[in-house]
Amino acid sequence: MKVVYLHRKPRQFGNFSIESYFEDIRSYLPSISDKIEPIVYQSPFFSDGILPRIKNILDAKKQTQALKSDINHITGDVHFLTMGLNPKKTILTIHDCAFLEQEAISLKQKLKRKFLKTFWLDIPVKQSRFVTAVSEATKNEIIKHTNCNSDKIIVIPTTISPKFEEATQNYIPKSFNSEKPVILQLGAAFNKNLERLFESLEGINCKLHIIAPLSEHHFELLKKFNIDYKHEDKVSFEELILAYKNCDLVSFVSTIEGFGMPIIEAQTLQKPIITSTISSMPWVAGKNSCLVNPYSITEIKEGILKIINEENYRNELIKNGLENVKRFNPKIVAKQYVELYQRMRN
Repeated sequence: MKVVYLHRKPRQFGNFSIESYFEDIRSYLPSISDKIEPIVYQSPFFSDGILPRIKNILDAKKQTQALKSDINHITGDVHFLTMGLNPKKTILTIHDCAFLEQEAISLKQKLKRKFLKTFWLDIPVKQSRFVTAVSEATKNEIIKHTNCNSDKIIVIPTTISPKFEEATQNYIPKSFNSEKPVILQLGAAFNKNLERLFESLEGINCKLHIIAPLSEHHFELLKKFNIDYKHEDKVSFEELILAYKNCDLVSFVSTIEGFGMPIIEAQTLQKPIITSTISSMPWVAGKNSCLVNPYSITEIKEGILKIINEENYRNELIKNGLENVKRFNPKIVAKQYVELYQRMRN
C-alpha cells in the first residue's frame, strides 16, 4: 500500500512541527505493518499567492498519479492540494481552525477570511474521504464551520516527539523555586492571551521567560505591570529543552488551540502547567490538571499562586501529567493512522 505524505515546501526559517510529527509517525510504521510503503512528496513552490498554489495543485496531481499512490495524505497547511487529488484516496489532517477565529474588521480582512475558509476548509473537507483532527475541539470547529458529517472526521492526536522522551533519560527535575519561580511562556500570537497573563502576574514575585517575537505593545505591558522577564525570539530544539528544564512552571492560557503541544511537552519534562478550560486544552491536558478561564485575570492569578504555594498540588499535577502523556505516544498514534489506511483500502 503506497501512502504518499504531502508536505509544504520548507522555508529557511519557520515552524515545521507538522513535518517532524509525521516523520515520527512514519518511523513507527514498519513495526506496525510491513504492507505500508510511505512516500514523502514536497510541494515545489512556497504557498504564497494564487499562481504558486495552482502550480502546487497541478504538480501534486501529476506526481501522485505517477507514483500510483493508494492513499494521499495531506499532512496540514496545504489543504488546497485536495483539488488535484482523487477524493476517494485522500485523507486530510487539520491541526486547527484558528485562522478563522481572529476578528475580521476591514473589507480586506473579510475577503481574506472568506478565501481561507473556502480553500483551506470548505473545499478540502468536501474533497477528502476522511479528515483527521488532532483534537476533539478541532473536530467540533470543523463541523461548526463546514456542517460536515461527524463520521467523516476521525480524531487522531498529535504525538510527543521522541526527542522529548530522550530528554527525560537520566533527568532529575530541579527543585521548585517557590521564592521566585521561573514561568515559561511559549508563543505570542493573538490567541496566546499574553495581555491577560501579564496583568495576572502583577504583584507575583516571579521571572517570566517568553520565547516568541514580541510587539512594542507587549514590552509596554511588561513594564506597566512591573514584570521581571527574559525574552528570546526563537531558540533551537536543544535550547527549548533547556528552557523547559530550567523553568518551574509553564503557562499556556490560550483562548483557542487546535492542540497545544506545550501542554504535553511540559508534562513529559515533569513541569506543572496552567492552561485553559476551553478549546482543545482540557482534552489534551487530561483530568486533574490546572485549568482556568483564560478570560479571567483573577482565575489565572489564583491558579498560578496555587501552583507556587501548594507543594502537594504541584506534585499531583506532575504525577497526573506523566500518566496523561502516555496517550500521545508516537507508536500508539501511528497505529491509529495504520487502522485508518487499512479502512481506506477495505
